[in-house]
Amino acid sequence: MGSSGDATRRDVLKVVAGGTAAASLSTELTGGSASAASAPDFSGETASGPYNFLFILVDQQRHFRPGELPNGFPLPAHDRLRKAGTTFINHRINSCVCTSSRSVIYTGQHIQQTKMFDNTNFPWIKSMSTEIPTLGDMMREAGYYTAYKGKWHLTREFEEVNKLGSPTKIFTAEMEEYGFSDYLGIGDIIAHTQGGYLHDGMIAASAGSWLRGKARQLGTQGKPWMLAVNFVNPHDVMFYDTDAPGTPIRQQPGLTPLARDPVDPLYAAQWQFDLPATHRQPLDHPGRPKAHTDFIQSSDAVVVPIDPADDARWVRRHNYYLNCMRDVDRNIATLLDELQASGQADRTIIVMTADHGDIDGAHFLHGKGATAYREQNNVPLIIVHPAYPGGRETRAISSQLDLAPTLVAMTAAAPEKKAAIIAALKGKDLSPVLADPASAGLNAVHDGVLFNFNMLASVDGDFVYKALDFIHKGGKGNQLKAAGIVPDLRKRGAIRSVFDGRYTYARYFSPKQHNRPASMEQIRAFNDVELYDTQADPLEAKNLAASKSNGELLMAMNEKLNRLIDAEVGEDRGAMLPGGIEAGWEVSAETMKGF
Repeated sequence: MGSSGDATRRDVLKVVAGGTAAASLSTELTGGSASAASAPDFSGETASGPYNFLFILVDQQRHFRPGELPNGFPLPAHDRLRKAGTTFINHRINSCVCTSSRSVIYTGQHIQQTKMFDNTNFPWIKSMSTEIPTLGDMMREAGYYTAYKGKWHLTREFEEVNKLGSPTKIFTAEMEEYGFSDYLGIGDIIAHTQGGYLHDGMIAASAGSWLRGKARQLGTQGKPWMLAVNFVNPHDVMFYDTDAPGTPIRQQPGLTPLARDPVDPLYAAQWQFDLPATHRQPLDHPGRPKAHTDFIQSSDAVVVPIDPADDARWVRRHNYYLNCMRDVDRNIATLLDELQASGQADRTIIVMTADHGDIDGAHFLHGKGATAYREQNNVPLIIVHPAYPGGRETRAISSQLDLAPTLVAMTAAAPEKKAAIIAALKGKDLSPVLADPASAGLNAVHDGVLFNFNMLASVDGDFVYKALDFIHKGGKGNQLKAAGIVPDLRKRGAIRSVFDGRYTYARYFSPKQHNRPASMEQIRAFNDVELYDTQADPLEAKNLAASKSNGELLMAMNEKLNRLIDAEVGEDRGAMLPGGIEAGWEVSAETMKGF
């Protein structure tokens, strides 16, 4: 956290060679080349007033390492942002799925505090409390006008009131309760089948209209603003029909309708690539937690299974995923063009990230859920700041928990005001890294990043299939319990994990057995464990926890995870789950003593 280092950052900035002038940022965002000039003081202000903020959030986009994208694969808007900004190549999520991660992003707090441990689509999740300060509330307190466009996924009503094609309500008033104005949206129906393809253009147009009108009006009034723009794609890949083109459309076996590639030249593109090296790693491979099997079973029940042996289906899925990324890229380009045309690009900080990634065929998995693999947990983060040169990268590990304190730290509010706004947050201010990102080490900001996963919907894959079969035969959802169809919550589908820049350690446990293991015996008694050396094994293919010879390393990482939980969460006993602690979501202290 910490906004008290402004004077230090100014001193550092003054000695940074070159620097990017505000005017040169405009050149980069339009695709031109920037000329070096002296950078302004890092005070949260330009000569013409405070910086504005454009926050761009995409859905389900993983970070790609060099060489992982096809040759010549075009993402021109992403390239514009990279050339103008600083890319954090080790940026990590703190939770998934959509609702869980977005609650962290927009509050700066873990799911144990937000209580958004599963998607709002499910009956055991309530809307996020309006008593929890959001990024909108924080930026308003810092003196900014805040606006929101696009996907939200933190309020149940956004899922339930409207129907596709016949919206009945605009949720602007509801979003005011969460600290954002000018929503003018119809809720989260936009995130369903082909939601990105059908609605991201609308989100970009609404944001562009806001930049043309409200942003310019605020500019003339000297009022700084923050605009949050939340696109859907590449999330459309969740509901993709992998059947071969030209084959008959079959009856949808899952809960959610599927769709093939839209009839659009963008989606006609075919790319050359290999499937991931771990694609054929069996789910029962030694050392793999059983949670992976239940997760993919649950996911497949909602949509449709992808035959593990049918490489052509996996190729079609990945090709579609790539084109979904291109689709959202063209909408980001529209947004950047509108910002440029508004005349405010040279005094606007841009932050672009994703709520989570996609496992994308690695480890025989797809989508997101009960894993801690890199393809899911490592997402893009680019910060474009007019006071700094662009085209740079940093290895420093960072997380979504850092976004709220970082944005507040970069405002023009007084240092003591900023410190008060983010005093309760556990994330760190990333802005000092911008001064010299290349020299920032892996642990310049964090010793480790904490990942929490408590989705109940994917704990028991067998239950999901039994429930669907019951409903398909005429049963009702509220009759499942009476019919004896209930999830087995003894299965180890919850996760606590830490990534420290080299090692990823994850322990999987039953949601009925929240535990804080302090010995190897306790770890093994209540958890399935993964441990990867991502330096020696970047594909995360060899689970070091499977060998007793790595016991010392495993215990060290377990202690690191415990310290992070203590520091950032406090008590981690399942209090956010239905019924609270009294419902019995933890291993008792007496039981723990027996190991």
